[in-house]
Amino acid sequence: ALGRAGDFVILSKSGITTVPPSVITGDIACSPIAGTAMTGFSFTADASNKFSTSAQLTGQAYAASFAAPTPATLTTAVLDMGIAYTDASQRVTTT
Repeated sequence: ALGRAGDFVILSKSGITTVPPSVITGDIACSPIAGTAMTGFSFTADASNKFSTSAQLTGQAYAASFAAPTPATLTTAVLDMGIAYTDASQRVTTT
C-alpha cells in the first residue's frame, strides 16, 4: 500500500520541474526540501501557506517549507513512499 504517498501524483525528495504549457492533474509535493525545488511553475500561495496553486496544476502543491501541518504530513508521505518502494522491490516477478 502507498499510504499517504498515494495522496500525490508526484512526490519527490529532490525536486519537480515542469515546462509550460504542461499541465499536471493532481497534487504534487516535495520533501524534505523547500518549495523552491519545484521549478517552472507560477505558484500562488494559499492564505494559510499550507499549499500553493498554479495554472499548470489541477491540484495543489505542497512542500516541507510550508506551514504546519504540511511538513509533518509530507514526512509521513515520504516514509510511506520508501516503504512502498521496498515492498515492491522485494516482490517476486511472475509470468
